[in-house]
Amino acid sequence: MKQGGSGTIGIVSESGNGVGSSLVDPPPHKEEVDWKLEQAREQLLALRRQQDELERQKADLEELRRKQEEYARGKAEMIDNLSRGLVTLDHEQIQAQRLAEVCGNAQEAFRDYLEQLQALDDEEWTSANVRSELSKALGVIENSRLEYNRARTKLDCLNPAARHTVEPLPAQEFKAVDWQEMIRYARLGAAASAPLIVAGTLWLIVLLASKH
Repeated sequence: MKQGGSGTIGIVSESGNGVGSSLVDPPPHKEEVDWKLEQAREQLLALRRQQDELERQKADLEELRRKQEEYARGKAEMIDNLSRGLVTLDHEQIQAQRLAEVCGNAQEAFRDYLEQLQALDDEEWTSANVRSELSKALGVIENSRLEYNRARTKLDCLNPAARHTVEPLPAQEFKAVDWQEMIRYARLGAAASAPLIVAGTLWLIVLLASKH
């Protein structure tokens, strides 16, 4: 049907309300077009804000998951490290206590033998006691050497760094000959032996005289 000479034909929607609300079907008036365009922009902005919020939540969740994994991994790692460390430290503490005990005993023995050796004064020996004093002195020296070698087998600090195995001190060490000391000891020995020599000579003379 024609209206007012215009050739425009009104499009009636097949829907029950007779008005199309879809953007696919463009509205007939400019005001309605502007309004729908503004609605579309607002919806797009809302979707963008929602997307930004979802991105933020996603980042927060990923950070939370990373921290949870780091927590689980770090907890297991440090429990293992600390447990093994405590076992090692307990062993080292026991070894340290034993070492301290060995060091203490060695220190006490070393001080005792050092005092005994420093107390030896061969200048006061006489021809009457030179033999007994020499025996005592040699006994002290040998005992101190045995104690030192015994400590060296237990304490690496007493061994030279260049050595890898413990080498006990030899029973006798070669030293430079002190001729004055040798002469003095020879005189002491001769003086101590003189009475025996004289007595033996007299006994031999008496024996020979009695036979004649």
